[in-house]
Amino acid sequence: MVETTSTTRLQATTLQLVGSLPGPESPLPAITSLHALPPVMVEGMDDDMAARVAHGRLGTPLPYARLSDYTRADDDVELPALVLDNGILTATVLPTLGGRVWSLYDRSRERELLFVNPRLRFANFGLTDGWFAGGIEWNVGSTGHWTLSSRSLHAARTETPTGAGLRLWEWERTRDLVIQIDLELDGDRLVAHTRVVNPDPEPKPLYYWTNIAVTETPRTRVLSEARTAWRTDYSGRLTRVQVPHPDSPDVDISYPSVADHARDYFFESDPPGRFVAAVEPDGRGFAQTGTDELRGRKLFLWGTGPGGDRWQEWLCGPGARYAEIQAGWCTTQMEHDVIDGHAQVSWTEVFGGVEVTPEAAAAPFPEAAAAVRDAVHAAAVPADVTERHARWLAEGADAAPAEILHVASGWGRAELDLRTAAGEQPPVPVTAIPFPDAALPDEAGDTIPGISDRWRARYDDARYDEDPWGRYARAVNAHVRGESVRAEQEYAAAVELAEARREQAPIGAVRGLALVAVERGDDDAAREAYARALAQRPADRLLLTEAVTHLLDIGDALAALALLDAAPADVADHGRSRLLRAHALLATGDRAGAAALLEDLEVPDLAEGGRELDALWALVHPGEPLPGRLDFRMQQV
Repeated sequence: MVETTSTTRLQATTLQLVGSLPGPESPLPAITSLHALPPVMVEGMDDDMAARVAHGRLGTPLPYARLSDYTRADDDVELPALVLDNGILTATVLPTLGGRVWSLYDRSRERELLFVNPRLRFANFGLTDGWFAGGIEWNVGSTGHWTLSSRSLHAARTETPTGAGLRLWEWERTRDLVIQIDLELDGDRLVAHTRVVNPDPEPKPLYYWTNIAVTETPRTRVLSEARTAWRTDYSGRLTRVQVPHPDSPDVDISYPSVADHARDYFFESDPPGRFVAAVEPDGRGFAQTGTDELRGRKLFLWGTGPGGDRWQEWLCGPGARYAEIQAGWCTTQMEHDVIDGHAQVSWTEVFGGVEVTPEAAAAPFPEAAAAVRDAVHAAAVPADVTERHARWLAEGADAAPAEILHVASGWGRAELDLRTAAGEQPPVPVTAIPFPDAALPDEAGDTIPGISDRWRARYDDARYDEDPWGRYARAVNAHVRGESVRAEQEYAAAVELAEARREQAPIGAVRGLALVAVERGDDDAAREAYARALAQRPADRLLLTEAVTHLLDIGDALAALALLDAAPADVADHGRSRLLRAHALLATGDRAGAAALLEDLEVPDLAEGGRELDALWALVHPGEPLPGRLDFRMQQV
């Protein structure tokens, strides 16, 4: 690390960005996963790894709501930011967007080390939908971009040996795990100490990855000291391959620009001081390393096929390209480990610039990786990083923050109160990571209920028997567990109790009746329930999407068109609604009408790996090539 006597300062500021922010959370619980992963096809995996692959997938992002209400507008956006600066390195962090490190500027090298997205644009990549590209992203929970990627984390000032530090923390509710990230600057390095705490006696799946976006140029090279890697694509196949030539001696995948389609390469690296780096032909670049607890290192590349190019433009605007280098708890992101009850795990990561000679950067992969390893370890000696982590655990991790700078949700406090009421004493270090009483959720209206066994036991209490929202909460808990009969009974009870009180029923309960009707194949009941829900919430776009999709699935395209025609203009004009209209027109035989909609179709909430647009194009224009503006294909076709 660059020697320095300067002291790190921390200040709050406001960033001026171009793009847009997600709108309100949806009140409609996602009963099933938004991104169903394909079955993993394993080749050459040992029993322990296979067990981790088979373990821990989330069936639903609940109790989190979906963040699906966003646009592709290029508006002026103001975001609160927290900035660590020691005169050498400046780290800009977004507390309202998952604690993302948006920028890491190295003054000693006069360069930005990360990919700073020129547009703040959201797409349906996250476990709860809305996600954006760029910077350093923390991910705890399950395979995918975490539930808090576009939500607030608590933030506080801390005192570190090098001056002010920044602590981020929150209670991740799909797993009921607490994450704490302590950031500090040391010379030209950003240091992140991370701790994950299981506050409960039962063991749980453990998943963690740090995702780092770096600018990709035609000759960017990604290096990690490994001879093999596990490769995945969007088919679900997980295969061990040789690196850097998995398929042909003529194709070196350490250069992301040579790939044709999107791929993940999970390097099999050995300790100590595992690292991953991205360097340019001049030998300058960015590297991550850390303590041995993080076993995984990864390269994600979009590839240079039409789909990869289109996604880059979609997420970042014209001319911007990035790749991701990552570090994780397991070797691959298909795996979930186990964190024991009342246990905690922790590690330290170090991020910063790296420099080797141009000749070393261009050398054969093993030699280039060795040169970068030496440079990384010279700046962050593995033994020193391990000792630094131990010192943080002993002296810093449990220290009380000096000043609270940002307050996130009240759910952490609600979770602690729930356990206290049940006589539990969860071992969460609340002195270090306090969960304030502010912004506690209301058990009413459109609040999505908790779905853990603890919350279910709470809702089964007799005090909820005559409460419409309480019966709705019981219904959701039954529904996510596959108890459709009880779910329908409780949804119906919620609606009846609200009607008896001359109140509006929870919209989730009315919609829930439609979902269970669809599940049992009662199309008339589903149609009626969706109609009732839309009468209550005519401007709810997700509700309209569900109802229209159901009508298309049962072959009633005319009724689907009628629903779209009756929707408010801004809802009917949304790209998703227009896509559904195109399907409905095609089903009625109006190919020309569907073709007209495809001429300028833009669907904001496209999902990674989806085949929606090219499939529709093939129906409307059979045999004709897919236009580049509609080509989001992630696989070879």
